[in-house]
Amino acid sequence: MPADITGTRMLFEQDGHRELVFAKGPIFAHVLLADEINRATPKTQSALLEAMEEHQVTAEGETRPLPEPFFVIATQNPQEQVGTFPLPESQLDRFLMRIEMGYPD
Repeated sequence: MPADITGTRMLFEQDGHRELVFAKGPIFAHVLLADEINRATPKTQSALLEAMEEHQVTAEGETRPLPEPFFVIATQNPQEQVGTFPLPESQLDRFLMRIEMGYPD
């Protein structure tokens, strides 16, 4: 889910006082290692695309800037595997390089 990477509001209680506080997700790191990004749902891919393209995240109705520098290292599965979603061309354009690795002999 997109909130799994962007973050969400959580209820914190201290001294009888309750407060909803935004807990940042893993996307608020300088270096994000995303494994099997084409197994993520299209909505999650969209959240990752916003982060990669605009260096910001919109979560809980608010736009929050990402730290600088920010970059993503990601892996993806072959398209012929079951359970993968195609990555949009606009997301693929955000990567500097693509390395295809086959299986060892």
